[in-house]
Parts: sequence; structure tokens; C-alpha cells
Amino acid sequence: MFGYVKPVKEELLVKEYEFYRATYCGICRAMKKHTGALSNATLSYDSVLLALVRMLYVPDSEISASKRRCIAHPTKRRPMLDENAAIEYTARAFAILTYHKLLDDLADRDVRARFMKVSARPIVASGAKRANMPDVADVISSHLAKIGELERQGMASVDGPADIFGKLLGAVFSHGLDGDGTIILREFGYRLGRFIYAADAAEDYDRDRKSGKYNPYVLLYGGADLTDENKQSIRRALILECKGMEAAVNLMPFGERHTIENIVKNIIYLGLVKRIDFLEKKTSEEREKQ
Repeated sequence: MFGYVKPVKEELLVKEYEFYRATYCGICRAMKKHTGALSNATLSYDSVLLALVRMLYVPDSEISASKRRCIAHPTKRRPMLDENAAIEYTARAFAILTYHKLLDDLADRDVRARFMKVSARPIVASGAKRANMPDVADVISSHLAKIGELERQGMASVDGPADIFGKLLGAVFSHGLDGDGTIILREFGYRLGRFIYAADAAEDYDRDRKSGKYNPYVLLYGGADLTDENKQSIRRALILECKGMEAAVNLMPFGERHTIENIVKNIIYLGLVKRIDFLEKKTSEEREKQ
């Protein structure tokens, strides 16, 4: 998730943005409680989508907010969601996801970046251990290991690793649910995971071809500058994943929870699409050729 899963704030109503922020604050408080006082320092707004769609399977009576102060905002009380099953699950699952992402990032060739991540490892590792969800940890680690193997083989296709990452997020989103909830959130997480992996690879194209780090698009296009046609091909594939998410969203039991519905749809229809705007921009070198 990490950097891709955010709404377009300007398109949210004030009450919707306040609920979005209150959800984030609720997750932050839950991480401090369940995964350690410092683990919430690794939290990002990407976690909110997971909590929002999981809350659709939590009774209305369990969703409430209270005004509180915190270390980050000590001078003014602000709305924070009270803990419920979705908030607690997100806090624990995100701590595990963060830990395994850090392990993956430690392969980064940037020495300074590695130093920063190594220094954070004890905190993140402690948070993942305290999350105490070994089945979720096993799913995440096993799927990332499969992706690692494809990367070591030098697979020149994004579909293989993206498919595995999609299954990883599908399992995380649907874990512990039953009935239609399992099917809907598994498909939603699967499409989101495929989108994130492919979008991240596209965004890192120039950096990875220079550093020699694995990137399926670099292998597919031979490390050459991406043409407008290449970019549009990647963008069309990413939009198709958004369409897959849309199909799952249309089956979600929003009912009268219009605030959650509008935030989720904002993220999928606007936020993710805006996040891949870089595929619409021409490089300075391409502009000079025109």
C-alpha cells in the first residue's frame, strides 16, 4: 500500500475528511496499544482504506468517535475513532505489513536508505511480534518469498509478481471474515495489490534501470526510455485493475454508511488514478524531440 492509497482531499466533504482523519487517528491509537508505543511511528494513511472496508462488516453500534489529544496534536482535542474490530485488525495487520516491507527494502542498494531502515528494524520487528497474528504473518512472508523468487529469476513480466502481491493483499483484506465479505474483500484486495505492484514498478522505472535493481518493466522494455505508447499501455492496464476494484466496491454492503462509501470511492476513482499521473507526463528529453 505505502503511498498509493489516498483520497483526493479536495473532493471530500468536510465531514468525510474528518471521518477519514479520525479513522487514521483511531488506528494510530490502536497500534500504540497493541503493537507498541513506538510502532505507530511507522503508520501511514494507506492503512485507512483497509479499516474502512473492514468496518462495513462491523455493527453500527461499534463505530463511534471521541475527541482526544495526542502527542502529535497536544494543544487541541480532535475526533478519533474508538477501537472496534476493524480498527484493531488494521493496526495489527499494518504492523506486520510494515515489518515485511522493511525486510524487503533492506535489499536497497542506497547505503544511506539502508542505514535508516536498519536503525528502525528493532521497533518494527517488535511491533510485528506484538501484533500476534502468526497466520497473517505467514501469508505475507510466504507470498513475498514467492515474489522474491520471481525477481531472482528475472521474470520480464509484471503479471507474475503483481498477481502474487494481489493474492497477498486479498488475503489480508479478507482475513477472518466469512460469507460474501470474504469473497468481496479478497477480490478487492487482489485488484488493489496488482495495481500497487505494477504502479510502483512503473514509477521506479528510471531509478531501477540506473541502479540495476529488478524491475519487470525494465526487462520488458530493455531499459530504454519509455515511449508515450509504453506509458499508455501501462496506464491502461492499471485502469483495468481499478475497474476490477470498482466491481468489488459495487458489491460492498455500504447501506446507509454514505461517508465510508464516498471515501472509498474517492480513493478508487480519483486517488489511485491521480497517483499514476506520472504516466501522462512527458520527460524533458521527450519534449525536446518534438
